[in-house]
Amino acid sequence: MKLYYIPTTRAVRPRWLLEEMGIAYDLVRVNMTMTKQPEYKELHPHGKVPVLVDGSVTIFESAAICAYLADKYIGMGFAPLPDSPERAYYYQWLFYAAATLEPPVEHFMFNVLPNLPEKLLPGFVRSETSKQESRQWFDRVAQPLREVLIGRNYLVANKLTSADIVIGGVLLWAKKLGMLLNDDPLSGYINHLMQRPAFMRADEDFYAKIAP
Repeated sequence: MKLYYIPTTRAVRPRWLLEEMGIAYDLVRVNMTMTKQPEYKELHPHGKVPVLVDGSVTIFESAAICAYLADKYIGMGFAPLPDSPERAYYYQWLFYAAATLEPPVEHFMFNVLPNLPEKLLPGFVRSETSKQESRQWFDRVAQPLREVLIGRNYLVANKLTSADIVIGGVLLWAKKLGMLLNDDPLSGYINHLMQRPAFMRADEDFYAKIAP
């Protein structure tokens, strides 16, 4: 099993899950030159990370990889069983991460931080959305998470699943960007996730250096 990886990207999420599972894998560190090569484009059509290669399976998109791994090793408990009522909520939060929670964080990143679009996306056009508007958007879409986490540490059945890893990966970006305030209830959720040994092993590069 190989995971193609760049620090600070969405590739941290499947790496974290693999560390939680204790499964042997090869970490292939990718650089920008490598992503432009035809061979890499065969793995990911857009030249991005993460990519997981598992035998005959080659899959990209961090949430899809995490869902795939959780189902492949279903006995480890990182996904509810298919016939479990909790499975519906597991799907809900997996999709919520990419479709609803991440857009304002990515918008903030590429429209507010100085020079970041020019470095990562040449030709990117800034919108007129203000820093305050991006924060308000994020605050609105994060509210359901605050509510579901009242009195619990994890999103589904109060047990760590791939949904926590994918949602947590988005919230970690928000924390680093300063979008998640210390008095936000979600800060406690993130701080708890960051203390997990598997997370620390997975992210020696970046997030582990953020003070809780």
